[in-house]
Amino acid sequence: MRRPAISGLVLCAGAAVAAVAVWRVRRRYVAVTVRGPSMEPALTDGDRVLIRRGARGLRRGDIVVVAQPDLETSWRDRPPVTGDLAATEWFIKRAVALAGDPFAGAPVPPAHLAAVGDGPRSDDSRNHGPCPVDQVLGVVVRRLGP
Repeated sequence: MRRPAISGLVLCAGAAVAAVAVWRVRRRYVAVTVRGPSMEPALTDGDRVLIRRGARGLRRGDIVVVAQPDLETSWRDRPPVTGDLAATEWFIKRAVALAGDPFAGAPVPPAHLAAVGDGPRSDDSRNHGPCPVDQVLGVVVRRLGP
């Protein structure tokens, strides 16, 4: 007679483990839609990409999602991104230089990266200077499709 109670307990425990796993994945990864032509031909308008949140393990050549810089102050004096997708507008760019690497005739400062679009008319670090790492939402891990 006790067997159904144990099965129910195992089922509840399994559901709790699954819920925690989903929560952890959603905290760590997010899918975003590419808007605009700045990353063509690698990514086109409407493509969906999976982002691993944070800049840990960032390498030169990675595609990153960064907060859109202010038109007047660029990335200066902006608070660190929170990961709230609705809190800001986002850019998707390629990390072409990391801290200490040369970019536009000077080394990239510590805790910064140069984020540049693949397209010729990209609004990026060539216009706004190096991007602070705390403005990085995450790194693209794979293209999901249009």
